[in-house]
Amino acid sequence: MKNRMHACNAAVAALLVAAVITQGSMQGVWAAGKTITKSNMVASAKITVKDTGAVSDEGSKNESSINIKVGDNSGSSIDIKVDSTGNGTKTEDVDLSGSVAGIAYENLVMANVEEAVNIRESDSEDSEIVGKLYKECAGEIIKKGSGWTNIRTGKVTGWVKNDYLLFGADAKNLADSVVEKVATSTTSCLRVRKEPSQDAAVYDLLAEGDTIEVVEELGEWVSVEFADGTVGYVSGEYVTVSDEIGKGESIESIRAKEEAEKKAKESSKAAKSEPAAESKPAAQQDPAAATVNAAAVSCDDLTLLAALIQSEAGYECHEGQVAVGNVVMNRLRTGRFGNSLYSVIYAKGQFSPAGSGRVAQIIAQGPKASCVQAAQEAMAGTNYVGVATRFRPVSSGYQGIVIGNHVFW
Repeated sequence: MKNRMHACNAAVAALLVAAVITQGSMQGVWAAGKTITKSNMVASAKITVKDTGAVSDEGSKNESSINIKVGDNSGSSIDIKVDSTGNGTKTEDVDLSGSVAGIAYENLVMANVEEAVNIRESDSEDSEIVGKLYKECAGEIIKKGSGWTNIRTGKVTGWVKNDYLLFGADAKNLADSVVEKVATSTTSCLRVRKEPSQDAAVYDLLAEGDTIEVVEELGEWVSVEFADGTVGYVSGEYVTVSDEIGKGESIESIRAKEEAEKKAKESSKAAKSEPAAESKPAAQQDPAAATVNAAAVSCDDLTLLAALIQSEAGYECHEGQVAVGNVVMNRLRTGRFGNSLYSVIYAKGQFSPAGSGRVAQIIAQGPKASCVQAAQEAMAGTNYVGVATRFRPVSSGYQGIVIGNHVFW
């Protein structure tokens, strides 16, 4: 802290020393947000700066005195107090009482990465990787060291380098901006309906333990929202509503998920090749389940992404179509939403056209050429939205990068 405060003062001093007052009747220097002017007729002037600030080891002093001498030998000088924190607010003054998603702010850490950071068995880069902490995900401090911190996140415990973590006020601010209120299904087959009615059509099915973002609790019904902004409704009787923030994932969990997805794809191939006579008659099938099963049709990643783009942005401009592809690719890179394009697109509570069967219908018919081109560009690296992992209609009021009728962030 002491070195940081002196470095800040030195930076201000360097700026002031570097200033040259040009010829004219009015000269000025800026310090601590104020302009000081001196009227004279000299062609030039020198500014000398002396940093007289002192900071305690605890970093308790936030102001330093800088002496500015104006003129050649006139003896004129001005003492200015400079706020060396930049904004006058001490990090230690931020209230860290309370908690977010069950983690006390004082014990909170947040991943400070674009994609993910490794969680290791011990505080060494040579130790075994036991998990990953993804972007915007949280952990709870067990023991903080000078270079590494032992954390607990989700079902994994291990060490992460401090360089890739946020603590204190920084962690609190990030957590408060990304925490979500979610509904967790308590039944094995929860229907996400298009209207708050038992007779309404179904967008998707959620298994027990699946979550979806909450918009509003409406008594018997809960209004929920997919990642693409589609609003649906679930019965309040079969969900629990709570605050949630992303957590890390163990290597075992990541590998198990990859293996399960591989088996699911193989099973869907086999099911598709079975004679139609062995299938349930359409009248006996749950319509929502039928659409979900149909969505498991096997296809290459390019066709799958193109179909998703068409379902979400088929009538958007070319950049808008690529941008939707960018969101999917960004989600894949983080690892937080799935470890394959298939798992990202079919993640429960995320893209409503996947669960409703719309994506499968487009695959069966063949995506439009413009959407195939957009998917190719997104997969090749063309990017219009940076690291955005979400989008909504512009009318939603969300802030972000606006392309066509969508806003991305």
